Amino acid sequence: MLYDIANSYAQEILTQENEGNRVFEAVVGTVTDNKDPKKLGRVKAKYPIFSEQDTSDWIPVSMMGAGKNRGWFFIPEVGDEVLVMFEQGQVESPMIVGCMWNGKDKPADKNSGGNPRRVIKSRGGSKITLDDEKGKIIIEDGAGKGKITFDTEAKKVIFESLEGDVCLQTPEGDMTIVAKSAEIKADQNIEIHAGEAMQWGSDATVTIKGGDCVTLSGSKVNLNNGSAQMPPQPDADPKDVDDPYGS
Repeated sequence: MLYDIANSYAQEILTQENEGNRVFEAVVGTVTDNKDPKKLGRVKAKYPIFSEQDTSDWIPVSMMGAGKNRGWFFIPEVGDEVLVMFEQGQVESPMIVGCMWNGKDKPADKNSGGNPRRVIKSRGGSKITLDDEKGKIIIEDGAGKGKITFDTEAKKVIFESLEGDVCLQTPEGDMTIVAKSAEIKADQNIEIHAGEAMQWGSDATVTIKGGDCVTLSGSKVNLNNGSAQMPPQPDADPKDVDDPYGS
């Protein structure tokens, strides 16, 4: 019995000696650098609980779905508060498992109760809001110039240029717009250009009206009842897009 006690006591001493320089608890750190020279998404941090001056080596950051050319790429900013764990308690093998808000750095949105929104917001203020309360998905730039709103309650998708232009381009392909009803309105001018041919058609009535004047101009103008051909209706069937990563 005395031998077992002595043996257990000796084993405990050896265990404490081996683990004396290990840290198994989570540690709060502050990011000091995020310009990883190897472009691996790592950061440096200091641990105020240990030292306010000493900085770690480059630390990998835990991400969602990290893989080859894919994953959740959100690198902590300098000054951000992070939660650090150490692999098998070894201080030489840290990893950042999360970021935290604090009394100085506030969240990007307020939880008014019931957790109504999820928000992704960048340093420049660009934001994606998933609003379960109002049934909307909103994408907006940080400068407040443009906004896209998916409104499920109103059954609308709204593209807004709050300041500037909206440009839709398909220089190497076709653009198809299919709708039950479509309206184009401009406070000043509407211009439509075709490099080769232009066709207009209707299954019923076509009305062209000018409040001041209507002009038809061409090297040859044909006004023939019933002989003009209507263009085929557009087809908006979606096409599969190849996965660039082959997954």
